[in-house]
Amino acid sequence: MDPSQITRPKKVTIAVKLLCIVLAIGFIKFILNESIALEMAPPAFIAFTFSATVGIVALLTYMIWNGRNWARITFLVLFIIGAPFSIFQTLQILTVTPISGLVDISGIVIQIIALIFLFQKPSSDWFREMKVKRG
Repeated sequence: MDPSQITRPKKVTIAVKLLCIVLAIGFIKFILNESIALEMAPPAFIAFTFSATVGIVALLTYMIWNGRNWARITFLVLFIIGAPFSIFQTLQILTVTPISGLVDISGIVIQIIALIFLFQKPSSDWFREMKVKRG
């Protein structure tokens, strides 16, 4: 059976949509925090970091959509590694620009919800089945 014929669980579809929202939130955060970031680092570094981050998240989201289990696990590992830094940064941003801090918090919460959906049984079964079908 062709892997494209395996029905994607609704939870995976919702999780990928949530990750797309996280990408949009990333752009909003960039716009809201651009002036603060420019005080802390050169523009080229900021542009590179932002582009690399968005690129990695977009690639992982695309691969998750295509049933690549490694992408789901990689996203989880990167989230776990980055969460303490994100939370610390969000607390700092909340004191300077509360709206930007709330945008940060919403992005973190949406990522957690997406990860929960990606690791529930129907999703895990689908990723496993996609791996087997792909050979």
